[in-house]
Amino acid sequence: MRLHLEMPPGSDAARRYAAEALFKNLLGLEVILRPAQGTDWHLSDPEGQASLSMPDSFFRKAQGAWLQPASVPAPPLPCWQAHRDLPEAVMLDLPVPIVAGEACEEGRWWKQEGQNAWLGLDVLGSAFFLLSRYEEVAQAIQDRHERFPATASLAFRSGFLERPLLDEYAALLWAALKRLWPALRRPERQGELRFTCDVDHPYEGSSKRLALLMRALAGDLVVRRHPREAVARLGRVRQAWRGDYSQDPVNTFDWLQQRCRAHDRRATFYFIAGHTGGEIDGCYRIDEDYLLSLLKRIHDHGHRIAVHGSYNSFRDATVLRRERTALTTACHAAGCDQEITAIRQHYLRWDSGCTPALMQESGFTCDSTGAFADHAGFRYGTSHSFPLWDWREERALQLREQPLIVMEWSVIGPRYMNLGRTAAALEKMQTLEARCLQFGGDFTLLWHNDLLRTSWDRSALAFLLSRDRSRPLEVEAAAAE
Repeated sequence: MRLHLEMPPGSDAARRYAAEALFKNLLGLEVILRPAQGTDWHLSDPEGQASLSMPDSFFRKAQGAWLQPASVPAPPLPCWQAHRDLPEAVMLDLPVPIVAGEACEEGRWWKQEGQNAWLGLDVLGSAFFLLSRYEEVAQAIQDRHERFPATASLAFRSGFLERPLLDEYAALLWAALKRLWPALRRPERQGELRFTCDVDHPYEGSSKRLALLMRALAGDLVVRRHPREAVARLGRVRQAWRGDYSQDPVNTFDWLQQRCRAHDRRATFYFIAGHTGGEIDGCYRIDEDYLLSLLKRIHDHGHRIAVHGSYNSFRDATVLRRERTALTTACHAAGCDQEITAIRQHYLRWDSGCTPALMQESGFTCDSTGAFADHAGFRYGTSHSFPLWDWREERALQLREQPLIVMEWSVIGPRYMNLGRTAAALEKMQTLEARCLQFGGDFTLLWHNDLLRTSWDRSALAFLLSRDRSRPLEVEAAAAE
């Protein structure tokens, strides 16, 4: 059975995008979308035996101030004790924040009379708000790397950044639909952990640049007072000049691939193929012999290779295209038969107003930049892959987003969540993973190869990659040494 969805007038392309993303992408349902003149969203079956109405809160309120800061919902948001009204819905055991909606009566967001029901949650308007990153285009807020910070987002300020709110909304909508149309069926999906690695530094920068070597030696001798480490560093530099990086502490690729193989994981490695930002883009060339051999090893182990867009590429289609070509050429030179179509931006730099369209224009089909650098969680409100929105042309793109949920440094870094290398940090990562899997989504994890120097880093990542979590973490720590 295909339901009919009547949509209110105005912002037709945005409404169609929201409907497609919600029903087809998240629920796996085909609906027949029809323009109407009503003031609400209205779902019905072809025979008209049952109906579900939902308010058109977000689009209606935003129309007079489209993409203006005043149109962005602000905390405190109302909350719904949804488990009392729709207990069969898959959800977290917490009140549900309402990004947009209208209660049918005081504190009530669900009402059913026979075969007719009212869901006060504006699921479709909220879906557009979250997936299009409306607030990031409407508000000119940037950190020092020109990124929209988590702390400025409605999700952070309202306390729901660490929950997949749109996935919860979809689950509530599904429960409502099943109340009215019990025969409805949707495909079941089991999520998985997707491990990714950004190769910012395939070897220590001090092996290639004299200034970095001098700085590192000063740190060894003056700051850390480890003269033996300074001697060892000079030895590694000498080896690197001969093309031997076997003792380089950043060269953790064999360990990573062994761990992936042990737990049947297929990883994606993102490589920088241009240097638009200078030193911040690292000091390696994608066509040097060591990198070609590394690409070959990664490919031969069955892993994916993707572009790590250089620092200033996120607003430049010409640069993005050039870097995709450079990595493709390097893969061919290394004997890797891979089509390079996936990307993640360096430093997670992202402009929701233009970056998605520029990526598609450059030949990419999948992005996984979708996280805030300063706080792990659900930037888009979902852990499911979905098509991105093009603000320039106001249309859905073919480019799909695989949301990044956890970057390790977001959790442990002192400038970010600052949980350090602690049990609390690992517990936070596991909690976010569990929330992804609870809703059938994917837990996309980023761990840099150059952040695997300590036993905690290796044991924590080994624990997350493991499909058997029964072994205590300290056992994994011993095995990682």
